[in-house]
Amino acid sequence: MLVVDIVYLLGFFMQTKMPLLPVDERVKSFKEIELGYSPEQAIKEAGRCLQCNDPPCIKGCPAKVNCKAFIEQVMIGDFDKALEIIEEKNTLPCFTGRVCAEETQCEGQCVLAKQKKAIAIKALERFVSGHGKNSWKPGKGNGKKVAIVGSGPAGMAAAIELRKKGFETEVFEALPELGGILSWGIPGYRLDKKAVQQTIEELKKKGVVFKRKQKVGSEKKLSELVQDFDAVLLAIGEGKAKNTELPGIEKQGVLYWDTFLQGFGAGGKSFGKKKAVVIGGGNTALDCARVLRRLGCSVTIAYRKNMPFMPCNKSELIHAMEEGIEFRMQLKPKAFLGKDRLEKVAFTKIEIEKEKFIDTKEQKELKADVCVVAIGQEYDATAVNGTELDGKEIKINGVKTELWGVFAAGDLTNGEKTVVHAIASAKKAADEIEAYLNEKK
Repeated sequence: MLVVDIVYLLGFFMQTKMPLLPVDERVKSFKEIELGYSPEQAIKEAGRCLQCNDPPCIKGCPAKVNCKAFIEQVMIGDFDKALEIIEEKNTLPCFTGRVCAEETQCEGQCVLAKQKKAIAIKALERFVSGHGKNSWKPGKGNGKKVAIVGSGPAGMAAAIELRKKGFETEVFEALPELGGILSWGIPGYRLDKKAVQQTIEELKKKGVVFKRKQKVGSEKKLSELVQDFDAVLLAIGEGKAKNTELPGIEKQGVLYWDTFLQGFGAGGKSFGKKKAVVIGGGNTALDCARVLRRLGCSVTIAYRKNMPFMPCNKSELIHAMEEGIEFRMQLKPKAFLGKDRLEKVAFTKIEIEKEKFIDTKEQKELKADVCVVAIGQEYDATAVNGTELDGKEIKINGVKTELWGVFAAGDLTNGEKTVVHAIASAKKAADEIEAYLNEKK
């Protein structure tokens, strides 16, 4: 690891941490590694908040949660009121309190962040989601029906907002398991799957209908939904890996991140003591690496730039380092080598010249029994099969698509690929759907 990478990480090691499982326990199971606050710990942490007159943490939150107000309620021990304040803007704090990119959002904007002592807003949000009483109720029925395609964070958040407005909602999920990427794409050590299932059961109790194994575009046509419902919301996310044409990609032992996480992200299997390489520098790459570590592999992450350019959450990066994952910087993948199955991954070394990353002629090979490619993601365009957009890019203006009565939320609208952005866009989409259907009266 380069000196610049080590210096870069030192500041993050100094920041406040939530209580964690010991490292030796972490790498042996898929239990959540963040233990969460006790009431006493939460009240103490909330007491550090300066209660700024113009809180920058609110501006840093994509959903614009009133962090100052809910933290004040935690401080005085009113956890129900704290949850009510959060849910005015964010209806799924049980997820954002676990997987949010807090260091670049609310906590990154905290006035104490410059001293490396930012208030642990994410941890407090998680605490409140588990200790406050959920209070949202379905609105009075208005006789209108909305179909939601996708049961991930955007789909669930939209279902809540639409039920609060009095709409009947049906959620269509392509996979056998509900929850979208929350169920299969975020490993259990970051997000306990019980939280996902509990949320789904709560939505069912409040009138949301879920239909599994209903892939829109094949089993169910989008045109049918447009006819059967008053409006349709596409919340399909970007849960498909971007393909690469690197030589040897077809070799046994080379996997794309989506295939890998769907097959192994829940644990329960073992790879044995194999050498694994993960290509990529985002949160997905780190998820794959840390899953492989829990499956018994020795793991190396290879990234084409240096560590300050890695787009992953820095807290996840630190956890990965603590768990024994090796990092090799400035390596650009070139080919997958081996006879019948993967034996090595070939890379081109990258040099930095005047803040530019330049390919060199020097090559490097890493031994590998397994390689997971995590270099990008995209949406599954089959949802629009049979419509005028079949085979074309879905153009979206805000949350409106080119198709009449069809709206969008989540990664389709913002490309941010974070749970809190998905929730924020879902709220906006629900408002737009309400306005659209009111105009049709």
